[in-house]
Amino acid sequence: MKQLFDNLEDYLCVCLLTVMSLVVLLQVLSRFVLNMPLRWTEEFAIFLLAWVSFLGASVGMKRWAHIGVEAFVLLLPQKLQHLAKLLSLVFCGIFFVIMLYFGIEIVLKQLATGQVSAAMRIPMYYAYLSVPVGAAFMLLRTTQLFITLTRKGGQA
Repeated sequence: MKQLFDNLEDYLCVCLLTVMSLVVLLQVLSRFVLNMPLRWTEEFAIFLLAWVSFLGASVGMKRWAHIGVEAFVLLLPQKLQHLAKLLSLVFCGIFFVIMLYFGIEIVLKQLATGQVSAAMRIPMYYAYLSVPVGAAFMLLRTTQLFITLTRKGGQA
């Protein structure tokens, strides 16, 4: 169970990328081989891309894989490097809380208006839900990294 929790975004990204690849392949085949393009495939692939992007950002957060200015941080003494990492996680956490708040606002507006997608005619909040869900995962992973750094004294 711990492995599932620790790698949930990874598994979801693999599944969603697989489905997205198959949908795009289906679109290419239907358009160029059968000469009968499917209307829904492009829209579905875009929605999946949004989900993969936000979940993938959480995976990057978990692995410390996001772009950072390490050249400056490495010039600092060890204790200040540790402080700089903690401070960066605090700022990331604040950003993710803001992103979560406004993502929920967008989803609630979509629920209130009942807007549906053009091709698939599904509620648009399914696509917009990727923002608060991704922000929640990023906030969770940021919190985990912060706790790990404070316990281990700088090694995450």
